[in-house]
Amino acid sequence: MKLGGVISLIRDKISSKSIIAKLTFVTIISFVIMLLVSNYMIGKKQMQIAQELTKHLEESVDGIGSDDKLLLVIDEAQIQTMAEYQVYAGIVIISTVLIGSVIFIIVIRRILYPLKVLTQKVNQVDMENVVHIQKDIAISHGSYEIKALSESFQRALFKIYDNYEKQRQFSVNVAHELRTPLAVLRTKIDVFKKKNNVKDENVNTFITTIEKNIARLSDLVEEILFLSSDTTPDIKKISIKTLISEVMFDLEDNAIENDIDLSVEGEDVVIDTDDIMLERALYNLINNAIKYNLPGGVCIVEIVEKSKEVEINVKDTGIGMKDTEKIHAFDLFYRADESRNATIKGYGIGLALVKDIMQRLNGKISIEDNKPNGCIFRLILNK
Repeated sequence: MKLGGVISLIRDKISSKSIIAKLTFVTIISFVIMLLVSNYMIGKKQMQIAQELTKHLEESVDGIGSDDKLLLVIDEAQIQTMAEYQVYAGIVIISTVLIGSVIFIIVIRRILYPLKVLTQKVNQVDMENVVHIQKDIAISHGSYEIKALSESFQRALFKIYDNYEKQRQFSVNVAHELRTPLAVLRTKIDVFKKKNNVKDENVNTFITTIEKNIARLSDLVEEILFLSSDTTPDIKKISIKTLISEVMFDLEDNAIENDIDLSVEGEDVVIDTDDIMLERALYNLINNAIKYNLPGGVCIVEIVEKSKEVEINVKDTGIGMKDTEKIHAFDLFYRADESRNATIKGYGIGLALVKDIMQRLNGKISIEDNKPNGCIFRLILNK
């Protein structure tokens, strides 16, 4: 059997074996090839030099008798030849090392390619989208370590999603159960206020407190139900500036109460999107800009029109967010630094809802610092 056939056979035998075995095999083969090539090239150069020296020696002794004295002179040309040989040998060694290294890198990248595929599949996983979870991310080719890793991750992902789905379903069920009692409580309070002209300040304070908390719980229930729904966007042409003005009008009393100035900048843009979903997203962002701002602060909503996109930047001059907090800002039920926000009430659902809405609208959302203080929430929508 020829050498190529042996190598092919060995390669087939270990194609699905350990990555360590593969790397060991490639390393050995690479060094063997490097040694064979370098020895062949250097040996060929040695034969050439030997032939030239033999020829020079024959020319030197030609015509000299057996009794004559022989003086062998090595001229500068022979010395130069030896120096050239050393340089040549160095070039051959360096070249073979470089070629072997390139081959080694190419083979290593090929061996580790399944790991790259697995990484891409993992990065595409979205726990909110069951279609992504149902996709088989296990690798069917490559080393058994990578296969085992992908299969283990697949099983772990199913377990995680199963627990996540149970918690989500529990939240939905609780939200549905709370919806009716909250509506009844709100109705009862309205009826009580209409039937009774309460003049006691303590009773009025008590009723106002109950109303605010019922409103908060109702908003929480609606947000949870929205997150759990599969509502398809109702696309229509809308005016961005008009929509922002309507949201600011709804939040005007809240802004005045917190001493926050609201304003909108930029030219109006008409785009195709779902006005109810976008209004909900802007409401949450502007409400957050008021809630987490400082007295005397401002909230500016900037409209930036581009060739194919529209940016809506909600800027505030509030307490801002750390880089570590920005990473988790859109996670469900996440609240940044409770020690700083102990007096600010919230459930950590608002930004998660905004992210969900932007995904449904095929848009993007990001957070940046609004120097010297505050945050910029950047919404990007296609025209």
